[in-house]
Amino acid sequence: DDFFPYIKELLSDHPGLEFLSDHAEFQDKYAVTVITRIFYSVNLCHSGRITVRQVRKSDLLSVFQQVDEEEDINKVTKYFSYEHFYVLYCRFWELDHDRDYKITREDLLKYGEHSLSHMIVDRIFDAAPRPFESVDENGNVVKPSRDYLTYEDFIFFMLSEEDKANEYSARYWFSCVDVDGDD
Repeated sequence: DDFFPYIKELLSDHPGLEFLSDHAEFQDKYAVTVITRIFYSVNLCHSGRITVRQVRKSDLLSVFQQVDEEEDINKVTKYFSYEHFYVLYCRFWELDHDRDYKITREDLLKYGEHSLSHMIVDRIFDAAPRPFESVDENGNVVKPSRDYLTYEDFIFFMLSEEDKANEYSARYWFSCVDVDGDD
């Protein structure tokens, strides 16, 4: 939630995003995508909170500066590219046939022209890290549902699928294949 005001300001002021000014739904999904991509790269411990130390160790501040200076948002490929958002969102939308913003196991099996096995899809749902926990009306932390992938979960999956060479991706896929959970 702390990033939303920054992203909303970026959406209203950045010349590379002015075409979104009349499209509130895409603005919201763009903001969620940017924030989720930031958490994917900066919050490697999956706590759902970014610490000052993590910010210092990351490239986040330099990328904020770059997006502030660059008029073409797509040249800022780290976190902010509209083209990257569009690809992620379209892939999610293609799989979410009932438009409930939830990807089921059956939906995910269709990913990549049915390139995922039933076994790995089950492991993605049962064991893969989830980026965020939610809070109920009483302020209690609620574990994410394992019955479906949210848009944010799908972004983590896609980023891990597309670039298997980074540290987070290796952890993501290891958690899927570590059937005995002994790390």
